[in-house]
Amino acid sequence: MTSALRASVMFSCLLVACAGSEPRPSSLDSIELSEFFPLHAGNAWSYDVDTGEPSTTLGVTRVEAFDGHLAEVRTGRAMVRYELLAEGIRVPPEDVWLLRGPLEEGASWPARGGRTARIVSIDTRIETLAGKFERCIEVSETGGKLELEIRIVYCPGVGPVALDSTMRSETSDRVVTVFARLRGYEVSRESRSGP
Repeated sequence: MTSALRASVMFSCLLVACAGSEPRPSSLDSIELSEFFPLHAGNAWSYDVDTGEPSTTLGVTRVEAFDGHLAEVRTGRAMVRYELLAEGIRVPPEDVWLLRGPLEEGASWPARGGRTARIVSIDTRIETLAGKFERCIEVSETGGKLELEIRIVYCPGVGPVALDSTMRSETSDRVVTVFARLRGYEVSRESRSGP
C-alpha cells in the first residue's frame, strides 16, 4: 500500500469520525455541543496528515449535505452519516456517538469500533497552521477490537483541529501512529442545500 493511500485510509478511519474564523462565545457553558463539529452543508476542513513517511499527505473533509438533523460527511472516498441530537452527535444506526454531553471532564460514551470515548479536557489550547485555538475539548477513544487509540481535539466554531491515532499491528509488535493537524477550514453557521 502506498504511503498516500495508507494516509488516506488512516485519516478516513479517524473521522469515520480555506481559512476563516468567527467570534467565539465567552464561556464554555454558553457553547452548544454542535459548535464543536459544525455540520452545515459546504463546511470543509483540510489537514496535514503525517503517517511517519518522509512527506505529509493532504486530507480533506467536507459536509456534503445537512437537513438540520442528518449530515453526510465525506473524508476522501468515505462517506459517514451523523445525526445531530440535543444530547450530541450520533453515528447512526448504532448507539455510538462522536460527541455527547455533558461537556465536562470525565464524561464518557460508547464510540465506534467498540471503543469508549471520554472527555479528558475541556480547556485545551492548540496551535496549527490554521491558527491558535482555545477552550477546545479533547476526547480520547480507547478499547475495542483493534487496540486503536484515538485522540481528537474539537474547537468551538471550528470543528476537529487535531486527530491522533495509534494502532498496534496484528501481525507484529509494530505500532503505527498517524497525526492530522488542521491546515485550513471554511465553516458557516448557515445551512446550504445539497452537495
